[in-house]
Amino acid sequence: MATASFSRMSGLRRLSVVVFATAAVFVASAVATAAPPHGHEPSPHGAQFVALGDSGAATTGKISLDLHAPIRCMQSTVNSPKLVAAQLGLVLDDRSCSGAKIAHLATSQAAGIAPQFDALGPATKVVTLHIGANDVPTTRNHVECHLDSLAAGDCATAAAAWPQRTEAIAGAYGAALDEIARRAPEAQIFVDGWPTYVREQSCPAVLLTPGAATTVQRGYDLLNSLVAREATKRGAIYIDTRGPGIGHDACAPDTERWIEPLLAGDTLMPFHLTPLGMRGVADLIAFSVRTHLTTR
Repeated sequence: MATASFSRMSGLRRLSVVVFATAAVFVASAVATAAPPHGHEPSPHGAQFVALGDSGAATTGKISLDLHAPIRCMQSTVNSPKLVAAQLGLVLDDRSCSGAKIAHLATSQAAGIAPQFDALGPATKVVTLHIGANDVPTTRNHVECHLDSLAAGDCATAAAAWPQRTEAIAGAYGAALDEIARRAPEAQIFVDGWPTYVREQSCPAVLLTPGAATTVQRGYDLLNSLVAREATKRGAIYIDTRGPGIGHDACAPDTERWIEPLLAGDTLMPFHLTPLGMRGVADLIAFSVRTHLTTR
């Protein structure tokens, strides 16, 4: 049932915000794509610390772009892998890349971007992995939920499809973990999950009905459960960021949020990690790495 906060008049206004936010991300991606790529030189024995993943590990949007990495990847100099490496004094080869799917671990994502697995080798001791959201795909699910919210709906279509879309990536995700272990037999693999994205009661900043907000968060929870399950099967370490992220979701004050709202702030990346979020996730990863490497 429609409420005053989700009226027809405000629905048109929200739709313009959705279009604006989407356009901002498209422009940022187009600029990155147009820039000349820079490839990685593979290490014959593998880097000590290899970071694999998508934009959840790679970028803080337009903030602090790392010009030594492929520009299309939109890597940040203050992303979680680099912060972890700095905390622990590890030599890092950061292969995380915005837009990456599981297949791009083993194949080139675009011209000038080597397969992420190329960084692995017998000298690798630590591997972090954050990937899978683009395979589900969460962006499609988000869009469905936002469009449904314009009609004061609860995102029933995405709610019904999200579990199947998530479970469909299990085989590829598990195979990727197996390949990491094969290429880097001395490494401990750390898999970090997705933080809390949106609270159940929703808020104007995310432009989702409470029902749709619940659907979105459940979708990320499903993805967390899947990667935790596949990681645990193979002796990899799953790092929970969902619990520590409570209270830091997209509805939190900008001084506390780990996740950008729909109309993103400085990063121009809706529903991506803020710089504060990158630091929060990095602290969790660094603690886990430090704990498990000292007990091996």
